[in-house]
Amino acid sequence: MSRETALGRAVPLVQKAESAGISLKLIGGIAIAASAKRGSQAFSRQYKDFDFFGLSSDRKAISRLFEEAGMKPDKMFNALHGATRMIYFDDEMQCGVDVLLDSFQMCHKVDLKSRVPKSHVAISPSDMLLTKMQIVKITENDLRDTAALLCDFEIGHRDSESELDGAYIAQVLANDWGFYKTFSINVKRLLGYLDGKPEGEVPSARIQALWERVESTEKTFKWKMRERVGEKVKWYEEPEGVA
Repeated sequence: MSRETALGRAVPLVQKAESAGISLKLIGGIAIAASAKRGSQAFSRQYKDFDFFGLSSDRKAISRLFEEAGMKPDKMFNALHGATRMIYFDDEMQCGVDVLLDSFQMCHKVDLKSRVPKSHVAISPSDMLLTKMQIVKITENDLRDTAALLCDFEIGHRDSESELDGAYIAQVLANDWGFYKTFSINVKRLLGYLDGKPEGEVPSARIQALWERVESTEKTFKWKMRERVGEKVKWYEEPEGVA
């Protein structure tokens, strides 16, 4: 589905949740589509599903909201994993809906529970970047999303409508060598993807500036000890898929 079609379905759900006092935000590619208008046009793509982030304390309320909107729950999956993740199927859009609760943990973990932004339909731009750059088997759509985000957001000292918090990202990576390793690989992949593209100049410069900040940030003792082990031990988790 197009960006406009996807946002036309997903954003009203988040707004309805907010008006009801339910913590629910967009995450993944659709979050970037909602937050980076210029970049999403420059690096346009189709969207095949919806991803949301919420709090487990709102689990029942989120379930009611989605079912009232005509989304069908995967009852078996939700019964087994509903404390941390729920799956739905949207009949209207004919697509899957994934809801992560309390934490984001795929190849690497991103702590989101304490970072749910108020009065915004998506998670913070810094967390959007982290959740994309933690993907070990990163796809072209993920690279497009990351480039789109960096088109609209400068590397700053806070999360805002035009900046993402470079210091926060650098500190996350300074605490976790495995995440740092995956991020470093994806920086190279992103630069390779952007090479030669006229619209890639700005995101290329920004990811390089961010990486310089990451490299200059003092690493923790835990990071240094894990670095000694290096690639002899797998540094990432295999994300659980859903049939």
